[in-house]
Amino acid sequence: MMFRVFTVLAVVALAISTWILSTPERLRPSAPGTLRGPRPAYYLNDAVLTDYGPDGAPSVRIQAARIDQVGRGDQVALHDVHVTYAAPAGESWVLTGQQAQIEPGGKAVDVRGDVQLRGVDPNRPGTAIIRSDRMRYDVADAIASTPDDVRIEFGAETLSARGLVADLKRRTVRLESNVNGRFLP
Repeated sequence: MMFRVFTVLAVVALAISTWILSTPERLRPSAPGTLRGPRPAYYLNDAVLTDYGPDGAPSVRIQAARIDQVGRGDQVALHDVHVTYAAPAGESWVLTGQQAQIEPGGKAVDVRGDVQLRGVDPNRPGTAIIRSDRMRYDVADAIASTPDDVRIEFGAETLSARGLVADLKRRTVRLESNVNGRFLP
């Protein structure tokens, strides 16, 4: 009788130990000083996402060094991001940043961290660079905007402001407030 009780207790202890030791948190290797967080359900390295215009030509191209799924939902986080918009007139705009998130459905891309927006026109010399801490790109309307401080550089000239709306299709930039710049001949 005592042998059966001991056997049952040993089997129960073995089952509990196996369950505790095989939980996902215990299986993850962790370096000292690192935080444990949930792993993404999927990730992609050196990914390129392309959206095509009505004519079948690529209109928006999103490159990322890494894409991680956020939680178990349909939101993703992108790292080292390059968003390229090919305008119908031949020029292109490149939006770069350290991190980004794409809204579900792909309607907008929110870029953060050392954000730069460059307009490149093969028919015109020079490149304007717009810098900010964050910027939102509306994919359908090709509009880049931010409520934050911006700095526009064109050669040696600079212009600063707070808030910006850049309509990339129409090639217009609207500065919202606190506009300050100096251009020397």
